[in-house]
Amino acid sequence: MILLDKRTEATSHQLFLLTVVAKGLLGLFQLATAVAIVFGATQQLPKFAEWVFKAELSQDPKDFLATKIMSLAGSIPQADLSFYTAYFTAHGALHIGVVAALLYGAKWADIAAIAILAAFVVYQVFEWFSIGGGMLVLLTVIDLVVIYLTVLEMRRKTYSNSD
Repeated sequence: MILLDKRTEATSHQLFLLTVVAKGLLGLFQLATAVAIVFGATQQLPKFAEWVFKAELSQDPKDFLATKIMSLAGSIPQADLSFYTAYFTAHGALHIGVVAALLYGAKWADIAAIAILAAFVVYQVFEWFSIGGGMLVLLTVIDLVVIYLTVLEMRRKTYSNSD
């Protein structure tokens, strides 16, 4: 087992805390997304995107970012959004629960976080093979980094408790 020097250990701990807080913010964003879906925000999204990018598109009708966002805003299915509502609610609540347990210092939280993130990685890889998409690759890489940092954090706790 590799022991880290104090400086590397402190940096690892800071990165761990940063990624945990980022996961918590992601969880809040996912819960907010679920609430927005429930209240019909997806129906207003194309109009909102048009309002936001109207000036940019009047200057450059082929602006890459603006046209891409406009296209995405118009492609959200309007039929049955109950799956997305349930998905974002569950995903967000799970993130927030794990983050709260990690920050609280619950003994079981590190193992639970690794197990949950590993399940997300497996699911995201499966989805990537099914439908593709760069965002799934990015989320998977982030989750793998968080798993690695969580393992380092577990080791840090173990060695600091044994001193």
